[in-house]
Amino acid sequence: MNRRNIIHILLCLLLAGFTATAQKPFTEGVIVYNVELVSPDNVSVKGIYTFSIKDALIKKELVLENGYVDITLLDSDEQTIYSLQNRGGKKYAIQLNMEETIKKQQHYKGFRIVDEVNSGKKLSGLDVFNARIVYPDGVRSDVSYTKEWRPAYAVTFNRFPEAQFFPLNFYYNEAAGTMNFVATKMEACPVASSIFRIPAGYKIITYDVYLQLIKE
Repeated sequence: MNRRNIIHILLCLLLAGFTATAQKPFTEGVIVYNVELVSPDNVSVKGIYTFSIKDALIKKELVLENGYVDITLLDSDEQTIYSLQNRGGKKYAIQLNMEETIKKQQHYKGFRIVDEVNSGKKLSGLDVFNARIVYPDGVRSDVSYTKEWRPAYAVTFNRFPEAQFFPLNFYYNEAAGTMNFVATKMEACPVASSIFRIPAGYKIITYDVYLQLIKE
């Protein structure tokens, strides 16, 4: 799977409700997923996806075994999203559109949980439930989650706006491929504010400018 296909999958996922009793919002801590990206021609790339959360600040860091790294910084209060990319030795903070991200989530609102069962398993001491979700358009998807926590902000997960649970195992399907997530750790713990800042040396550019760069 080449770099352009990986970027396309990730941007589709970034720019793309279960009904349950409200749970505690997960306002600070870390969630780690094993991930696998599979292209339509069945080429697989594995990696680690780490979500760090501190109130309205969310950092998503994807590190793949082929050396590809993608870091996304979200601020739900300031309504900003930046994707940190390193291309040809140059560092870019790509400014994405939060309004467009929220708009694309509308398609996934109003989903239902069916066939929920307690798996009997635990992750970091949390009970894990298996279920199937049904979206308003009839699309179904299997998912595992904990009911002890929920995302504090709807933009945390693209396909689960306003979820009253925290997803642990799930997958996203796109024309450019499939991305599978399997949680290995979920910990409520202090997180330093500094990790949510754009690091020194990164040039802030728009998404349109970045598209021109990757065509070169």
